[in-house]
Amino acid sequence: MKQEKSLLDLFQETNKGISRRLFLETCGASLVAAALPINLTKVFAADAVASAGHLTLTWSLDPKTTQTIAWSTAENSEKGSLQVIKTSIYKKSGWEKAVTIEADHELFKTNTENVMLHYATAVSLKPGTIYTYRVKIDDKWSEPLQFSTQPDKEDSFKFLVFGDSQSGLPKNPEYGPWKKTINNAYAAHPDAAFFMNVGDLVEVGQDYAHWKNWYAAAKDVIDKIPSMSVPGNHETYDVPEENHSVLPLYFKKQLHLPMNGPEALKGQVYSFDYGNTHFAVLDSQLEEEHSYVDHMLELQANWLDQDLTASKQEWKIVLFHKTPYYNKATRSNEQVKAVLTPVLDKHHVDLVINGHDHGYSRTYPIYQDTFVDAPAKGTVYLVSGRSGNKYYTDLSPKVWDAFFHDPQAEPNYVTITVNQKVLTINAYTQSGELIDVYSIDKQKQVDIPRTSLPEPSNNTLLVIWGNLLQTPLVAVPPQKISGIWHIPLRSFIEFIGGKIDGDSEGNIIASYQKTTVLLKLNATQANLNREAHTLTYPLTLLKGTAMISVDDIKTMFAFQSRYDKAMNMLFMVK
Repeated sequence: MKQEKSLLDLFQETNKGISRRLFLETCGASLVAAALPINLTKVFAADAVASAGHLTLTWSLDPKTTQTIAWSTAENSEKGSLQVIKTSIYKKSGWEKAVTIEADHELFKTNTENVMLHYATAVSLKPGTIYTYRVKIDDKWSEPLQFSTQPDKEDSFKFLVFGDSQSGLPKNPEYGPWKKTINNAYAAHPDAAFFMNVGDLVEVGQDYAHWKNWYAAAKDVIDKIPSMSVPGNHETYDVPEENHSVLPLYFKKQLHLPMNGPEALKGQVYSFDYGNTHFAVLDSQLEEEHSYVDHMLELQANWLDQDLTASKQEWKIVLFHKTPYYNKATRSNEQVKAVLTPVLDKHHVDLVINGHDHGYSRTYPIYQDTFVDAPAKGTVYLVSGRSGNKYYTDLSPKVWDAFFHDPQAEPNYVTITVNQKVLTINAYTQSGELIDVYSIDKQKQVDIPRTSLPEPSNNTLLVIWGNLLQTPLVAVPPQKISGIWHIPLRSFIEFIGGKIDGDSEGNIIASYQKTTVLLKLNATQANLNREAHTLTYPLTLLKGTAMISVDDIKTMFAFQSRYDKAMNMLFMVK
């Protein structure tokens, strides 16, 4: 077949006095499109190229041999099609030898408009190959784009990780910060094979205005590399009430992910392999979804146990939104931690990635809720920070953090590179400043920087919500009295945000949230919310400080306690 002359050739034949550089600067994108072996008149016809509402790559099947593509159009659009061809062939003969796949489609009735969703999966692709694709909308084709399949033997790969990209404003779908973060990240790391957003993609999950702006912000990335996302609590929020939760319908309708999770959570919980790494994605939204899915955490724990047992991959990475090891001031996720971490410990998951707190932190390796001195002995938990507009002002490093960064000044993102037996985490600010570097080398059985646990204190340390209380916050450290741990009552109440008053006769009034208790030194009788209450142990005076047992703290204020002998720390959390 005779090769058509490019627009550049034609232009230079008739305009020999104009330099190539000037031509490129003035024609820019038109040159790229026109140089392709397609009809030139269609390139410049404004109504001849279809424009999808959004175009998104995901994997629902094997990344080596398949690619799933989803797009949206107006509600009255015809059923769409996908065309795929090896880029090397496309450069020679255009779309002549392309494979055409008829898309599935579904009318999606949203809160703002009705749209037609189309999705198709190209199969029987060659591993390690660049493909060119386009989608058909009514009788028009979109501009050509490219994707790459996973190589058959992937010795090294990189993927991007984004924390919460939400706007932070329920009534204002502002995704400018997310646009800058994802585009800066991809521009700096064009070799990334895919990206993962660790939940709270949007502010209001059942508000299509937020999704449209999220897609628009990410459009130059999500159509080039797959997005393998994690559901967050904001994906469950309904319209118009931010705190009214439903199942994440909009998330599941639009993002076509592997359907290998538990039956009740398909499309929200899934796993896949890439290279020598196994990825498992969970849904941690117990508070928001428990009324829709019975025993949802236990269901996932059982599934995860089977999923990890079946995996023979070198690396195991698990992602879910809410944080077992958090960096918010007083927000813990104890049920999520209690149900899921035993499975993570059992299978020695290498890395757990979370979102939710909008801070960046990396823990010491942890096994059975205890810090260990090497990643070979435990799991590293990474809180990924924020990639969008919303930030918190009450973040702080916790006792389990080997590294902490507060991204109030600007959003951040993470890259993770797996090179055979070495996994490397790099965290960057939105503008590209390196925040953190950490690697695990399984071959040499070391991590860099080396894990260095804090030396145990001679006195038992009091830790509340992961925060270490020291002098002058704690006048007297936790003490065992008659074999039971006691803590300074005033230090505890004031730190958790309660109020405490006393008189010269030994009467003490302590209040926190909806609980008010009247206590008396050396007495086992108390008044709890105006009702008689018997303490397990009498309130004791030690070095001028009223000490109360952790058992009574649990009964009155619902705080759990755990003593860590290795670190000589008494942990308390609600």
